[in-house]
Amino acid sequence: MDQSGTELQQLIETGQGRLELLIGWDNPAGQRLAMETGFTREGVRRMPDGELQVWSRLPGDPAGPAPRLLPDLPGGELSDGVVTLRPLDERDVAFYAELHSLPEVVITSVPPVPPSAEEVRRRCGRAAANWLAGTRADLVILDTATGERAGEIDLYYQEPPTQQAMIGYSLLPSYRKRGFATRAAQLVALWAFAETDIARLIAGAAPENVGSQRVLERAGFRREAFLRSRLPGPGGTRIDDVQYVLLAGDLLAQASSGSDH
Repeated sequence: MDQSGTELQQLIETGQGRLELLIGWDNPAGQRLAMETGFTREGVRRMPDGELQVWSRLPGDPAGPAPRLLPDLPGGELSDGVVTLRPLDERDVAFYAELHSLPEVVITSVPPVPPSAEEVRRRCGRAAANWLAGTRADLVILDTATGERAGEIDLYYQEPPTQQAMIGYSLLPSYRKRGFATRAAQLVALWAFAETDIARLIAGAAPENVGSQRVLERAGFRREAFLRSRLPGPGGTRIDDVQYVLLAGDLLAQASSGSDH
């Protein structure tokens, strides 16, 4: 723990009332320090020049680091030798804007509109903070051989009480039909089931998006439901959603049987 961490620990040990930290979204080091010293993220405070995260600690709060729903990747990345996944960050603003301006990517987004330049910067700049908060893990898919960005895959931990999370993915046109999305989905699933308490992993695809459905099936997901008018579509329309699911037990069964998707 550095000097600031030592001083913070001394305040915790001697304080009798509420301790509060205001930390910028772009300060993951400060957020990590808050978690390591047992602070709880409780909200966002609006300020004239932007938003700050609010972290607090009360007398009687448990000692030690706050638990994390989504831990760091082992070694900082995931790879199977063909694709490599690393966390999204501010280096990816131009790539993210390019990917999310593609019509076929926009139409499957929620809502189905391209993000503004400010939204792109915020998504990339806050990716580390969202990961630490346990709400989502945004990952860039890289071509391991060249190091070039091929796409993205995101894990949304939208239901911690039921241990259910969701994945979504998009690829640049030149990297489609090469197995990259399937490999990325498998890597994320293996990490999620091995390193977190996630028990159910879901994903969806439009009924006509047969390519995405095949990706999920090759990754081991099983079709579970057809949800009518599940998502907002362009021009005020609604889109049906074919939902797939992968269970932790499914991967164990695949491993024990030696099957390969």
